[in-house]
Amino acid sequence: MMSDNDHFGYCRYLPVIDAYRTLSTPLVEGNIPMQLEGAHVDEEQTVSDPELLAEIMEIREAVEEVANPPALQQIQFQESLDHWSKSFENAFKKRKFEEAITSIQRMTYYSRINEEIMRKL
Repeated sequence: MMSDNDHFGYCRYLPVIDAYRTLSTPLVEGNIPMQLEGAHVDEEQTVSDPELLAEIMEIREAVEEVANPPALQQIQFQESLDHWSKSFENAFKKRKFEEAITSIQRMTYYSRINEEIMRKL
């Protein structure tokens, strides 16, 4: 059991921990440099790649079907998120901002799945 002091300290630093987690996501890490370069990323723009949309739908269905939280960790999508994160990094380094924006938009879909999983855990 936490003492009042420990609880106060925990509550005081919780927003800092939350901010760190938010800023350390690949999606945010990609958006910040793009904004600094003056490039606007519309994360809400719909991607029309049928393969990506089918994969996202499949993953979302798997998340919804899972009954117990430990099984959520078995859902595989991190490899795809890593792929688009690296794709963003390469495009940004080469100053190919349209490609970088495309990567961020795709990363958005995977990040939302991750958020869904975290809510269920």
